Amino acid sequence: MDDTHKAPETTNQKPEQPRLPWLLISVAFGSMVIFGFIENIKGAIIPSIQQTFQVSYASIGIMLFLSSSGYLVATFLGGVLGDRYGQKWVIAAGYSFILMAAAGMLVASTFLIVVVMMFFIGLGFGCLEVGVNSLGARIFVRNSALMMNLTHFFYGAGSMVGPEYTARMLLGGLPFGQIYAYAGIAVLIVFTLLLVAKFPTSAERHADSRRALSDIVRDTNVWLIVGSLSLLVAVEIGTGNWLISYLRGTYNMDPEQAARALSLFFLFFTLGRLFGGYIVERVGYLRTLMAFGVAILVLDVGGFAIGVNGVILFSLTGFFISIMYPTYMALIMKEFRTGTGSVMGFVITGVAAANMVINVLVGQTSDILGVAAGYGSFMIFMLLALALMAILDRRLTVAGG
Repeated sequence: MDDTHKAPETTNQKPEQPRLPWLLISVAFGSMVIFGFIENIKGAIIPSIQQTFQVSYASIGIMLFLSSSGYLVATFLGGVLGDRYGQKWVIAAGYSFILMAAAGMLVASTFLIVVVMMFFIGLGFGCLEVGVNSLGARIFVRNSALMMNLTHFFYGAGSMVGPEYTARMLLGGLPFGQIYAYAGIAVLIVFTLLLVAKFPTSAERHADSRRALSDIVRDTNVWLIVGSLSLLVAVEIGTGNWLISYLRGTYNMDPEQAARALSLFFLFFTLGRLFGGYIVERVGYLRTLMAFGVAILVLDVGGFAIGVNGVILFSLTGFFISIMYPTYMALIMKEFRTGTGSVMGFVITGVAAANMVINVLVGQTSDILGVAAGYGSFMIFMLLALALMAILDRRLTVAGG
């Protein structure tokens, strides 16, 4: 009798929930803080580099191009290497490149050395980009969109700290080399967390977790993701790069007002990264992406139609743009169970390369037809992105959800 009464107790017990890997989550969040922090030192110290070595703007442009090239190289290789050897070593390589560059900046005696160090920083950023997003694919099994949006929120937090830190250091009279060297202390802290964190061992990684590059290149869905995300990122980055120029060139707005509009854009962008993931998890991945895309298009059209009194509408687009990139990463995690890191690396590389071209096209459009036409091209990009997303919605197995 007693045994028959005990059996239901055993069967009714709820299975123990797996514990969240908090140390790995800390590595992911901390790495994105470092990424945003270090990346946004660059813009503030360019005048100092230029003055120190007496180089032209063209030389600075070459330096920035090579930094972007390093990023592209790392994102292209990082996904494949992460699937083969594990995300820990890709992220560790990223930190090593950044620390090497920080040390090199401290002793840089020529502009050539600075250029080489910027290339290493680009390599480091590319490794962190692919490594952290691939790590997210392994640890954010539940609520992937929410957690990926939160991860990228920490990039925004680091981005806000970087320029403020650099400005204070410059006001204190520190040369750019020391600014990077002191920033290296923050890098070392998160690097230490990474080294002690326990990642999945090679035995725990499935043999089918790798995916051949030729297979990725032949996958139409991958190209649809690259195409649509490239256009969305172009709208995100383009708004940050061109909003002030559009407002000043079209409405003769004073610099303070134009800067305030851009600050509001980034405020809404940060709020979107913080809260947008909750909406994605409730509504569905592609449904939310498409709805937010329509909202961006409506706000931009409204801003153009209303004129100077509708500038707040451009700022509001920041909330809806913010979820695009991290939600696409979560979508890749759901759709491509095999070789997730390799697919992410390919997509990130494709998006970055496409945006190098798109930025040039927007600049040329602004030169030939005026800055209003250049900024207005983002509405065309949004329409094209929505068309590609509609095709994806019919093709992907996670369509809508």
